[in-house]
Amino acid sequence: MQVTVTLEALVSSQMRPNKGSIEQAVSIPHDYPEPVATDSYIIPTLGLYHGSFVFSYLSTFLSYITPYDLPVELLRDAFHTKVSFFQLILEALKVESGYICLIAIFFLVSLIPLCYTIAWGCAKEPDDDLNPGPTVDAIIQAEELSLEESLHCRKSFLGLMLQVVILLLIAGVIAMFVTNEQIASAVDHTPTVVRSSLLDAATFLRDAESQMRYVIGEGLATATERIRNDLESIDKLLGEPIQHHLALFTGIDIIFESIIEISTSSSNLSRRIHLLQDALARAAKISYEAEYRLDELQIQLSVLQRQCTFRDRPLCDTLRIRNFEDTGLIERIRKLQVDRTLAKLMAMGEASRNSSMHALTQELTLARATFRNYATDIRNITEDQADQVQERLEELTTETRTTIGVLTQTVGQLVEQVNRTANFSDSFFDRYREIGAILWLSGLATTIMTLLVTLILLSALSCGCCHADNKAGITLILGAICICIASLALSGFTMMEMLLGAHGQLFICHPLYNEPEYTVLQKLIDKPGLIYPTEPQHGIIGELLRQAAPPTARWVHPVQISLSTALNECEQSRGSYSTFQLDALLNLTAKLEPQQRPDLERAIESVGASEEPFIGFTVRIQSILEDMLYDSDLNLTGTRMELTQLSPDKDVLTFIDQLQRVSAQIQDVATSSRMTTLGSRAKRLQLSLLAPLEQLRGDIVYHLTALELQLSPWAAQVNKSLTHLRNAQTFLDTESAEVCYNRSDVYRARLRAHLDAYRNYTSTMLNERCASCRPLFDIFDAMRMLFCHHIMDPMNGLWFSAFLCLFLWAVATPLSLMLSSTYRRLEVLSSKLQHSNSHRYNARASAREDQRESSHWSTQRFAVLLATNKSSVICRHNKILTEAFLPPTLLFSFHDSTCHFHHHYELANLELTEIQIHRQCRAGYR
Repeated sequence: MQVTVTLEALVSSQMRPNKGSIEQAVSIPHDYPEPVATDSYIIPTLGLYHGSFVFSYLSTFLSYITPYDLPVELLRDAFHTKVSFFQLILEALKVESGYICLIAIFFLVSLIPLCYTIAWGCAKEPDDDLNPGPTVDAIIQAEELSLEESLHCRKSFLGLMLQVVILLLIAGVIAMFVTNEQIASAVDHTPTVVRSSLLDAATFLRDAESQMRYVIGEGLATATERIRNDLESIDKLLGEPIQHHLALFTGIDIIFESIIEISTSSSNLSRRIHLLQDALARAAKISYEAEYRLDELQIQLSVLQRQCTFRDRPLCDTLRIRNFEDTGLIERIRKLQVDRTLAKLMAMGEASRNSSMHALTQELTLARATFRNYATDIRNITEDQADQVQERLEELTTETRTTIGVLTQTVGQLVEQVNRTANFSDSFFDRYREIGAILWLSGLATTIMTLLVTLILLSALSCGCCHADNKAGITLILGAICICIASLALSGFTMMEMLLGAHGQLFICHPLYNEPEYTVLQKLIDKPGLIYPTEPQHGIIGELLRQAAPPTARWVHPVQISLSTALNECEQSRGSYSTFQLDALLNLTAKLEPQQRPDLERAIESVGASEEPFIGFTVRIQSILEDMLYDSDLNLTGTRMELTQLSPDKDVLTFIDQLQRVSAQIQDVATSSRMTTLGSRAKRLQLSLLAPLEQLRGDIVYHLTALELQLSPWAAQVNKSLTHLRNAQTFLDTESAEVCYNRSDVYRARLRAHLDAYRNYTSTMLNERCASCRPLFDIFDAMRMLFCHHIMDPMNGLWFSAFLCLFLWAVATPLSLMLSSTYRRLEVLSSKLQHSNSHRYNARASAREDQRESSHWSTQRFAVLLATNKSSVICRHNKILTEAFLPPTLLFSFHDSTCHFHHHYELANLELTEIQIHRQCRAGYR
């Protein structure tokens, strides 16, 4: 992930009086490497959170009956072996009224079967109360029939209730068996979970140390590498921005280009002056010869004038010829030839080393190289400062590695402590397994005992279903006796399991789940640390770190973090560095602060750009341009106008024409002939010398005109370039120092920004995103999950199931005894009825029938008739009711059974009436 951090540096530069501050932004990369946390933890693969914990509600119930906090003083005495485990429980019971009430309830419920059985045995009626004596008459037989029906109904109801109780007992036995096996399984897995927790703790320590080492070490390496790259790229990061800024505000590059154009224009100007000088040289050469010839011609004209006759002398005296001295042509040509300004201007275009153009080219090349190579020069100049920065960075890296070494040694000691704890736990687990085996065997024996008693009751019901009433009653009595005996054992087991489970819930689970304060846990093992012989000064975490840290560690301040705070922050997946206040040991934050590294700050502050190369580096160019501008101040217009007015050729032509006219007027032939000859000579002079000189004069005037046209814009260009160059140099002299300082400050801020970004990255990673201590909370949560939900909850479920069975036994005992009595009475009643029926129909049948026939025939007949009529009425009434409510298919059988029942009932009433009358007659007779 690429993140760009922008550091806005406000740099105030007074480059102009009316300009404000300039905002300059520096962007640096912030893509630091991030560590990858390990996923090789064992605890998440154990499945401790899988499954349903149906007896967790008992924990809430126990917290309601014991709402007080754990008496930590008792635990302190227990940890210091001042009291035994059972004494601890007994002392705890003194303040645990809820548990005492539970124990009392368990004991009282266990006495219910015994008490009821004793009361039942003492209050049992004899079985011969149904025996009417040697003679069973019709009245007792009828009563026995009614009682038999009532007992059958009672037997059905009691049997149904006992079946429900047995079903609940079977469910309780299953719950006891399941919870006992859950406890045994959790006990068996406890060594694995504890060892896995210790292995995960060691893995966490190593992984956290690896992540923090990676963040600190690799982050610093990345920041250092980027600073080195910036130092190597100082020409691009510092030199080029200064160049760009100065070029933007001065236009120095454009000025240099304009000066180069001046050089081109100067070359053209020099060529024009060369052409002018060439024309001047040829004109001077011809003018010299023409002057000589004109002097000869002047001498000949003087001789001719002296030879003229007196009469022609006035005409001869009118002849005049102008020489070059009169016209000043040669003087002007010579003046132009020796003009120093023209010579300088002509020399500008020459390639000689002494020319001004050559000097300008050299100075311009040097100035351009100075400006353009400024970035490279900065890199070369700042090599020593860059080396100092890198040396300070090496020192910081060495110091950081030392800090990482302290962290590595501390974590190594903690890992060794974890390994020692793992080795020590092996001997503890042997004893732990023995205790677990004893608990499992006791639970299994109690479950089997409960199951056997339940099976006895179930077998009694089976006998009852098979109509073996005698065996069913005996089995039920046996079951009640077994319940009386087993209830005492089951109540003892229930009390033991309740004490273990409830006190485990109170002593361990409640402190472990007392979120977020963890009050009891903190008092025990943190502050004031009641389980320790001496109270720790800074809490358990501070003591562990202090003991594990190497002797050379320099603590900034003691680690003052409570255990509850650490657990809560680990639950929120906070970083281990901030959670356990490791900065107090490593002091990394202070070491990365700029105030703590003054050497590095001074080394960075020494890195910067200088304005010296720009101070006066165009002065020589300005001087050359000033000379060129001074030389360009040349007045060629007057010389050109003078040369335009001078024309020796025209003067000679005028002389020839005058000579011809005078010759025509001369009367003397000899004189005229001599004039003609002189005219011929003048004509030859004009054609041979003066005409070419006239042509050269025109060329000179042309070149002067062209030179004047070229010189004016060239001078303006020189003046403009010189003005711009002066302004640029003035800006460089006054503002380049501030520009260099501001840009250097931005560059130094960039170097510091790498360290600041590393500091922010390290702080963010270590405090929030790196080496999360969540695995430690997972280990803690796994251990409390194992003990509380996998051991304590099933143990609470075991005693609750045992108590349920105990309560069901208390209910089943009266049911069993009452059902046994019912079976016994039914058996006696059945035997009596069988005996009465056989006696009546055998020995006494004939006598009773004779007596009835002789004495009460009329009474019997009347009663029979009455009963028959009454029976018919009842039958008719029942028929009406059944037709209204029963389907047709059942009406016939119902009517027959109803009538048959009423018929027998009326016959019994008839017999009872007969017996009563007979008894009254006998009493009256007596």
